[in-house]
Amino acid sequence: MIVYYSGTGNTRKMAEEIGEGARSVGVNVEILRAEECNVEDLASADGVVIGSPTYFSNVAWQVKKLIDGSISLYGSRRLKGKVGGCFTSSGTRRDGEECIRMIELAFGYHHGMRMIPGIIRASGDDEEKVSRICREYGERIAKRILKE
Repeated sequence: MIVYYSGTGNTRKMAEEIGEGARSVGVNVEILRAEECNVEDLASADGVVIGSPTYFSNVAWQVKKLIDGSISLYGSRRLKGKVGGCFTSSGTRRDGEECIRMIELAFGYHHGMRMIPGIIRASGDDEEKVSRICREYGERIAKRILKE
């Protein structure tokens, strides 16, 4: 499952490319906007990839709302051991790193998911290169899910 919020379309495009990469190795992928996703969707997925634009070095409130809601899964450890990933579209790489850190902290450290290090699209990055990196990231996550 790929869950994202996108204000301008950049993060949505990343979600679609990651999904394409995962599908290329035979994984069934569901892509949901953060506003359409609930915590039970996260719990039922074999793997979860979260995407957000970076706002002031953090996630968008739509993604933060989902993260905060995931506290209901914490006590039962329903996300523990699942494969996870994250991505962001950011004005600067430094701000993007902080956003990625927030997602990895919530899902990797607190929920115990096995996170594959997140990817960043910074303003000015070459679009073809970003598309390739996103597809490769989707493939890497899908292969990890298939191994398990």
